[in-house]
Amino acid sequence: MKTITLEEGLDAAYPILKEQKAMLVLDLCREIVEKAKADAGFSYAEFLVAAEKDPRFQVMAGQIVGVAMKHQDQEFQKCLLNINEKMDKGTDFTGTWHIYEMEAWDEDYFNMDVQAYIRIDSNNLGNFQFGLVSGCIDGKLVDYADGERFEFTWEGNDECDPACGSGWIRIKGENLLEGEFRIHLGDDSTFLARRAK
Repeated sequence: MKTITLEEGLDAAYPILKEQKAMLVLDLCREIVEKAKADAGFSYAEFLVAAEKDPRFQVMAGQIVGVAMKHQDQEFQKCLLNINEKMDKGTDFTGTWHIYEMEAWDEDYFNMDVQAYIRIDSNNLGNFQFGLVSGCIDGKLVDYADGERFEFTWEGNDECDPACGSGWIRIKGENLLEGEFRIHLGDDSTFLARRAK
């Protein structure tokens, strides 16, 4: 028997799934994975995680999730719901936020070059600028008892000199967030921001 890779499994699955009605998608996913699992060694969860990264599957996420909602397998539901949420909106932090208040600097400084902002993309990367400080962000979601935070490190410039640091943001209210920027061996400041329209 030919051993197939996970990528080959995805390639084989897509045209089959594309032609089916939503009510058949769940069973077809299971059937495809069960047939491939013995030879290829990947699990159903691994199949779904890989499918999430395959743009051909993104258009089908809503259909698959609709069927999975009725299914008893909680792990399967969780995987599918995560796929759908990431494709629909990224996270609650995704988007551009205009900074309107900073603890350490006044508006004349933080808006002096551009309107101060922080932008988070759906892949947990992003960028920011306030005053003459700007940088690229690499972050991740972290769960705390009082809610979820997006924590990040950054690398960029402070008045044309190389700079780096860290920070975090969390949702404060509808279309509002609070956070903190830390400059390595330099200043730090909390800030408030509104979602850009």
